[in-house]
Amino acid sequence: MKFSFRPEWFSWLTIIAVVVIAIWAYPRLPEMVPSHWNAAGQVDDYSTRLTHSLLFPGMMIGMYLLFLALPYLEPRRGHFIKSWGFYAIIRNAMMAFFLLMFSVATWAGLAGEAVPMGTIIPLAIGLLFIIIGNYMPQIKSNFFMGIRNPWTLSSDIVWEKTHTLGGYVFILGGLAFFATPFLPDPINFYLPMAVLLVGVSAIMIYSYLLFRGQKS
Repeated sequence: MKFSFRPEWFSWLTIIAVVVIAIWAYPRLPEMVPSHWNAAGQVDDYSTRLTHSLLFPGMMIGMYLLFLALPYLEPRRGHFIKSWGFYAIIRNAMMAFFLLMFSVATWAGLAGEAVPMGTIIPLAIGLLFIIIGNYMPQIKSNFFMGIRNPWTLSSDIVWEKTHTLGGYVFILGGLAFFATPFLPDPINFYLPMAVLLVGVSAIMIYSYLLFRGQKS
């Protein structure tokens, strides 16, 4: 695999954007900036403006470097290359997600008033889940992406069927997050968590049964 600048432009753009926002906003932010919101969209924790301005840019740069390194660390490199479309889309989606979260948190700090985090965050998470779920069946067996357990890593057939089911589970989870802004507290928290818990349990059981079926 050879490094190419062409597929990197979007990640670089998000990193440049988050750094520019951090530099511009830092002198304008209050000493304490909202850093966490509960299921009702209310602020329940704060961080210093220095921590806020350094944390997200640092996380995004670190995440980008990790994404660059993974293809060279993957033992099943041929499978990884076949999954490149998924990998590129998920990387871009993750970088965009973190940029959005930083931008909204900065907005909350600058505005000094309530922002609709109870709507923005679940919609962003829901969209991320739907994107992952839509492309999940394309992932080939590897050690860094996808649903990795002893049964999926032992059989390409189990891997493929499990990821087909996993795609549906992620899409359902994303739709559950989409519904949360319209639900009362605490149902808006428990609904997506319940969907994901049941879905992940079903995925694990399904992959095990597929594996056992191959061995019988």
